[in-house]
Amino acid sequence: MRRCFFIFLLIAPLLYGGFWPDFHFAYDRSDDNTHVDKNFVRDDQKKIVLDKKHHKIYYDAKPFPPMTYDEAVKTCEKLDYLGYTNWRLPTKEEMRSLLELSRRSVTVKHAFKNIQEVIYWSSTKDGDKEAWYFDFDLGRYFVDNRHKKYRVICVGVQ
Repeated sequence: MRRCFFIFLLIAPLLYGGFWPDFHFAYDRSDDNTHVDKNFVRDDQKKIVLDKKHHKIYYDAKPFPPMTYDEAVKTCEKLDYLGYTNWRLPTKEEMRSLLELSRRSVTVKHAFKNIQEVIYWSSTKDGDKEAWYFDFDLGRYFVDNRHKKYRVICVGVQ
């Protein structure tokens, strides 16, 4: 009995979401494939996604190319789209909110059409040289050097 328990301790991380101690996984392991967050609504004409619950808008038109953290911050701050000029890079909590967490596989909220399954910067810094990123393929987030080039999503307040 004791031997079985120790074997379970060794293989449990592999069975329940992988074992990457350096990363934070953002999704759960339930099988609910029917949940859709109705707070996120797409406006196809304007190419934005509205977060009705938090009164935010997400730019979802033509994707930006990969860029460094500092370039990402400046890109969002300089964005003038649909008369909105108060765009910024989302926090890691805002980035996490873009996933359908109740699904077994990692998926981006149904309202988005232009988010790709790659890594995106968040605005959340960690020290002088690193910032938090969010991986929309694997549903994990962690810190990386701010000189790396990742994708960008911009958020604004309505």
